[in-house]
Amino acid sequence: MRKRIWMMFCLVCQVVAALAQDAPLTGQLLDSETGSPLAKATLQYVNKNIRTVTGEDGQFSIAYYPGEVLMITHTGYKPHQMVVRKGQPFLRLSLDPNPKELTEVVVTGALGLRRAAREQATSSKVLNTAAINQGKPVNPILGLASKVAGLRINMFDSKVDPDVQINLRGIRSHSGSNAPLYVVDGVPVPAINRINPNDIESINVLKGANAAAVYGSEGVNGVLIITTKKGRVGQQQLRYSNTTMFESVSRLPEQQDRFGNGLNGVYNPTQYQSWGPEYDGSMKPVGVVLPDGSQWELPYSAVKDGRRDFFETGITTQNDISLSGGDAVSTYFLSLQDVITKGIIDGDKNRRTGVRLNASRKFGKLKTGFTVNYVFNKNDVTPSEPWSTVYRLPANLPLKEVQDWRNTPYANPNFWFSTNQPNPYFNVDNQRNLTKQQTLNASLQLEYPVTRWLDLIYRAGLYNRVENIHNTVGKFSYTTAGRTDIAGSVSDGSANFTRLNSDLMLNFHKKIGRFTNRLILGNNLRADDTKEINISASALVVPDLFNPGNRTGQLGGSSSVTQYRQTAIFGEFTTGFDDYLFLTLTGRNEWVSVLNPDANSYFYPGAGLSFIFSEAIPAIRQSKIISYGKLYTSLNRTGNVSGIAPYALNNTYSQTNGFPFGTLPGFSLGTTYPNFNMKPEFVNSFEVGTQVGLFDNRLKAELTYAHSMSSDGIVETEIPGSTGYSAALVNAFKVANDIVEVDISGDIIRNRKLRWNLGATLYHMKNEVKEIYGELDALFTFRQNYVIVGQPYNTFMFRDYRRDDMGRIIVDATTGNPVGTNELYIAGTGTPPWQLGFHTSLDVGNFHLGAQFDWRMGAIMYSEAANRMISDGTSPLTVKYNRQPFIIPNSSIETADGKYVENTSVYTAGDRNYFANFVAPVQSNYAVPADFFKLRELVISYNLPSKFLGKQGVLKDASISLVGRNLFSIWHSKNIYNDPEFVYAGGSSEGYLSWRHLPPTRMVGFSINLGL
Repeated sequence: MRKRIWMMFCLVCQVVAALAQDAPLTGQLLDSETGSPLAKATLQYVNKNIRTVTGEDGQFSIAYYPGEVLMITHTGYKPHQMVVRKGQPFLRLSLDPNPKELTEVVVTGALGLRRAAREQATSSKVLNTAAINQGKPVNPILGLASKVAGLRINMFDSKVDPDVQINLRGIRSHSGSNAPLYVVDGVPVPAINRINPNDIESINVLKGANAAAVYGSEGVNGVLIITTKKGRVGQQQLRYSNTTMFESVSRLPEQQDRFGNGLNGVYNPTQYQSWGPEYDGSMKPVGVVLPDGSQWELPYSAVKDGRRDFFETGITTQNDISLSGGDAVSTYFLSLQDVITKGIIDGDKNRRTGVRLNASRKFGKLKTGFTVNYVFNKNDVTPSEPWSTVYRLPANLPLKEVQDWRNTPYANPNFWFSTNQPNPYFNVDNQRNLTKQQTLNASLQLEYPVTRWLDLIYRAGLYNRVENIHNTVGKFSYTTAGRTDIAGSVSDGSANFTRLNSDLMLNFHKKIGRFTNRLILGNNLRADDTKEINISASALVVPDLFNPGNRTGQLGGSSSVTQYRQTAIFGEFTTGFDDYLFLTLTGRNEWVSVLNPDANSYFYPGAGLSFIFSEAIPAIRQSKIISYGKLYTSLNRTGNVSGIAPYALNNTYSQTNGFPFGTLPGFSLGTTYPNFNMKPEFVNSFEVGTQVGLFDNRLKAELTYAHSMSSDGIVETEIPGSTGYSAALVNAFKVANDIVEVDISGDIIRNRKLRWNLGATLYHMKNEVKEIYGELDALFTFRQNYVIVGQPYNTFMFRDYRRDDMGRIIVDATTGNPVGTNELYIAGTGTPPWQLGFHTSLDVGNFHLGAQFDWRMGAIMYSEAANRMISDGTSPLTVKYNRQPFIIPNSSIETADGKYVENTSVYTAGDRNYFANFVAPVQSNYAVPADFFKLRELVISYNLPSKFLGKQGVLKDASISLVGRNLFSIWHSKNIYNDPEFVYAGGSSEGYLSWRHLPPTRMVGFSINLGL
């Protein structure tokens, strides 16, 4: 026994000695001018096949070979060699910038293949993980806001899991999607909102259809190429980060605080509308007499910022941990994330938990890689009614006093003071929407070099999203008269979406003389399957038992199963002359299942030219002013069938209750005519631009002009009922976009101690509808939104007063009220034609400051909340004339001879009747400019110096940051309603705010990052 122990001890000592002898050489690589860490630099021994790559913090670890020569290289920097010496401690190395090499930047482009940026004949913008995560967003899309010229991102509102609208370079389709395509690690996916932003290495925004011809219909609106993090050879790294953000309401719709509840100037303790007498501070009864004989009493005076009491402080906590590493044959990256969000509405919460594994391995010549990402998201929110009630209640109501409605008699629904507007806290608790979502995204890539000039690549992707929805309304039976019982309801639904994507590609690459050539030939297969099921009960028997079996009456339900199939062949050929002149030709032919089987094939080509004049012209090549110069242009035609849903060209039938009579089952034909002659809508695009780097690339600028014309746009139009149908799909919509983009950035100061960078992106869009179906010159789309020939796509037509030739409001000679309120006028576009993004960063020693601003101009908006607030007397507009009779400004009266004269003597009553019936229904009273300027992101961070970490041997790096998002915003002075960025109903609608929208919020917090 002792002998065995002694042998084991000797073995352990030998292993420890060996490990000690082979201890790695570690260090950090920095920029010699700025002192900032250099990520992704390569360190390789000249005489050995051993290499490594620096991490995001510039740190590295490589095998220790004293006496050997170590080569250090990085794109854009001069290479450096050094001899490794014995006994060297932790090394701090630096590289000198080589601006001329910036033309060698390599990016992940179309098809997920790496290529030189100089080859690209279209505009694009690459954002690294630091830029995306500057504001610590939960949704990675929000990390792009205002950072890319031509990219517009809108939040739907400030819920715990808000939807996001994203658009690149304008509107191209009326019926189809205008969102860009998302490609994750080479595989197209329908959404990226569940991806952990900290898992993303970079996002390359390929703008417009020109950059995406090889991706098919979904790429017509541009492409976001997302590359997730991979393990690094020779470097194992464990990282942990925590981000905690606090969220609070930043602004509420303005509310009058002079008049309280009642009607016609008379106080009413059970009236929620604010048309009562002026506040005087006296004690007044509120609501009905309670069973114990008491009655709720309140001071008759406005509670300052009382509506804010309804909103809580939201908290979002992110915890991330990742482990990465690799050797000469394999790499791995494993990450875990947990995000918990508590909303600004009591009880609203969201939790997201995800895991990602990216790995690669070489088997001889065969390179393999796979990724798998699983995310579970649970969302529990109340519908929008509670907030919409708050801004309609009188200003003297102390909301916090009625939160405990179960134990507070006057807050209980049975004795709540109003029978028209419920206690908002009761609605919060009684109406809940619970959604559980599971998302699985996986991909596999195989790459085999058949010869030195031919690679065979196969890539397969799976995207699966499963949702389970449980929406409930609690049953409540009133014990007091005059109130309608709440029957209670439950709706259970499930939705399952699966996409399989397959790409097989041949990558030919060969240099012939002065020409470098690459040809990609590929085949794409895509299969989408969707299944949705819903079952519901609208009248419950037992309270708080939310089961469809707990019901009276009929059980409701529906189901839907759809399939979409697509196959394509594509090709891309690029040839470069002396590495400064590049020609790219693309082509794709698709076959899709949503078109007529006899005409379901369509082809679209593209061409691009890139010229690096800073390399081609000797005088410029030697210039000390121009460091880099590029001209590019492209022409492209891309098809799009996203406006045609599966089976839209088929005769479909649905079952109708009571048809043909009684309970006899019968089926009715669909009301939309199946137009079998439908064809894809096409987008013809042209782009020209230049990129310039000046003064050793301290100043960089890009200017781009892009034009696109969408023709054969898909429109659903009305047709005569004599056909047996009410509508039909037709190819008859044409819209043009003219885009100008400017992207400029520069280092104001750049040395070893200080770097101050400023940059801006400017975007201007001129969008015009050229043609609609038949003789139509206007088409109604959504609420007050119209498509009008000669106008921008997203144009508002609002109701206005009847006016005379001088533009004066015509009023009744007796009442002084307007004589008509149904006139429509073109108010403008809801999509801002001007957008300016401004960013700055300052690095001083270990401190970093970064800020991102967003400025949008030229659009208009209106809010449904204004209508209701005016009718209910809470809007500031209702006190402009002190609720006294007044002469409507700029009004006229019609005389007996049909002429109009200025109104100088006829007063309107200025009461509730006037505001509810002659102001609230007329949108021109509250259509306001949607201009805004906001501070989107602000971060101040500090990296702990290495001298503080060098002795403890656990932490390799550490940093702490203070973070803010949407800290302030400036709206147009006429906008007293809500954040113009918010949108309603998705799609292409902008500028329209629902009365259900939550108010905007600001977020502040901190982040801790540790490298182990």
